[in-house]
This record gives sequence, structure tokens and C-alpha cells, in this order.
Amino acid sequence: MGKVVSWNHVVFKLPDNWEVTSEGGSRFNGIIVAAPEKGGKLEIYWRRSSGKKYWREHERYVDKLVKRGFERRSRFKVSIKGHEAFEDVLINGNVKVFVTTWYCDETNRLFIVQMDGEKVSQSIFSEVLNSINCHPGDKGVVDWRLMGIGLRLYTDYFLLDRIFKIGYSMAYFMSRDKKVHVIQYSIPKYVHSSISFRAEDTWKRHAKMLIPKFTVLDLISRNNYSTYIIRHRFIKSIKYGYLLSKIDECKKPNYIQYTLVKTDSKRLEEACSIIGNTLCVEW
Repeated sequence: MGKVVSWNHVVFKLPDNWEVTSEGGSRFNGIIVAAPEKGGKLEIYWRRSSGKKYWREHERYVDKLVKRGFERRSRFKVSIKGHEAFEDVLINGNVKVFVTTWYCDETNRLFIVQMDGEKVSQSIFSEVLNSINCHPGDKGVVDWRLMGIGLRLYTDYFLLDRIFKIGYSMAYFMSRDKKVHVIQYSIPKYVHSSISFRAEDTWKRHAKMLIPKFTVLDLISRNNYSTYIIRHRFIKSIKYGYLLSKIDECKKPNYIQYTLVKTDSKRLEEACSIIGNTLCVEW
């Protein structure tokens, strides 16, 4: 288990030959899907729940699989990050299905994890389950790691928007009080070095998502990252806070990671901490 995924306050590890293929939702209701090149699939679901009789949710989920022709082979209890969980194993021909359900009382979320396919095994499923942390952030910060996005944010930040496609990843985060905004985007080097790609225009397009209209950026410092004051274009005495910008060159795999943080003066130290803790991650 080598690939660490940390997204929407769910952390787990994948085998080296598995990739995240899709994700959706929020920290309260969401899904992550991963798969190898062929022969298997992993789905992790979570949603808000009171936790009452969560085993009934598990039973209903398994019953749907039985109605699709799967035969239940075994059921037992396991522990996931200190939570009691139910696990079922089902088979239909050469296809095996492993399903585990539990309730995380720290985050008030119900989790259902399913792995299925012809080439999956109990050992692979157990390794993934044992790596899951359904309530990270006990120190007030949580990592976001997925497809070239790598940040360490305070737990009150939420994911506002994201785009994942071939040759481009972008995620937009915001603090709960909407005072700090964070955009990170990543470009593979083969795209970044192509004739058609314009790095400056791409940076400006993302910066415009954070700064008001009729403003300009005045550079005031440059070290590991650049710090700009956001000023009114015509009345320079009017300020709209700060924009911090950082570029990281990530080696494995080879991609360029851009991070932009917009903040007011009272949260500048917090913004500096965010931009100083960017992470190069698996694409």
C-alpha cells in the first residue's frame, strides 16, 4: 500500500497499481472510486447519519446485492479506526464482493466501503480498510491529497469547486467564514512545456477567480512565495487584502503545482502557513 489519498476528510491508502477514477460530493455526503487497470473496483461512500441502527443500512445494501444474483458467503465484525463494523463477503461466479459498513461518531457519518471484481481478494480489501481514517484532523489540520492537489488546511475549510481532467487538476477551498480563499492547480510538465500552453495567462485566469474587479496586484515581497497587495485600480489607497502565490516543481510524477491564497490582513499569518505547507503528491 503506497498511494495515500486524503480527500473530504477521508484518508486511506491504495495499492501502487490502483488509481482514483472519480470522486464527488462533500465532506458530509460523498464518494471516491478507485480501480486497477482491470479486474477490480473500490467504492467508498459516506453520508450524514445519526448512527442509529446503522447495521440496518448494511443489511439493506447487502440485500440489493443478493437480489442481483450474489450469494452471501460470510459475515463478521471488524474494527475500523476504533469503530465496530459489519463485513459481508458475496460471490457470483468469478466475481467477489466485499462490503463493510460502520458509523463514525466523531464526524457523524455513515460509511459503506465496497470492493468487487475478479481479481480482488480479502487481503487487499483488509489492507485498504485498515488504512482508512474516517476522522482525521485531530490536531486542527487535515491534508488534501488527490491527483496533483496537495495542501494542509485547517479543518474548518471546505471544498468549493474542483476540476480533474487529463493534463489539469484544480481545487478551490474556502474557510468557513469566507475570509480566506485557496486555489491550487497542477499541470503535468509535458503540458507545461508545450508550445500552446501559456503559464502567465493561466495564472492570471486563476488569480481573477480570487480578486475583485478593477483591482491590481502590487508585489511587496518574494522569497519561497510571492506576496501581493490587492489595490483598487484607480484609488490606490483602497486595499482588498493580500494574494500569496507559490510555484512548486514536483518530481514524481513530473508536474508543476501552483498555489494561490487570498486573505485579509488579519489572517495573513494563517495564509502564510497554508502556502508554506503545500505537498507534492501522486497524480
